[in-house]
Amino acid sequence: MKRILKVTLIALFLFSGVNTFAQTLKFGHIDSNKLLSIMPEKAEAQKQIQAKAAEYDKQIKDMKAEYQTLVNAYVKDRESLSEAVRADKEKEIQDLTNRMQTFDGFAQQELQKTQNELLKPIFNKASKAIKDVGAENGFTYIFDISTGVILFNSADSQDVMALVKAKLGIQ
Repeated sequence: MKRILKVTLIALFLFSGVNTFAQTLKFGHIDSNKLLSIMPEKAEAQKQIQAKAAEYDKQIKDMKAEYQTLVNAYVKDRESLSEAVRADKEKEIQDLTNRMQTFDGFAQQELQKTQNELLKPIFNKASKAIKDVGAENGFTYIFDISTGVILFNSADSQDVMALVKAKLGIQ
């Protein structure tokens, strides 16, 4: 009899501990892509990135026009050119092709660098706001549903978008 009472008390203790533990977990979720898209700083950063991209595009278009002019002139006058002049023109066209390829790679690297420099503080600000909301509201976890990794989103999981927007001062 004492043994049954002991086992029952231990079982009650264990099960009540599990229920208490499970009830203390608080989950939230947010679509970070949606959050970032409504942050005013992101729109300004995108404008700066697009302006720089347009500048590089203009330079590439100018180089392509110069290339086309050189090729057209070469094709037109090719038969009348001496071997030395023809070789010089071909080298000039090849040099311009190499410069265009080098500049294109440079432009892409610079755009990526600019994008990282402008967007990193915005990502950090959003991340800090999400972490602050989590800490202030007692969340155990806040999941990012924009990554597509979350396989299930329970009704018990709270959408924290409104809290984070308030933290960032966004309407």
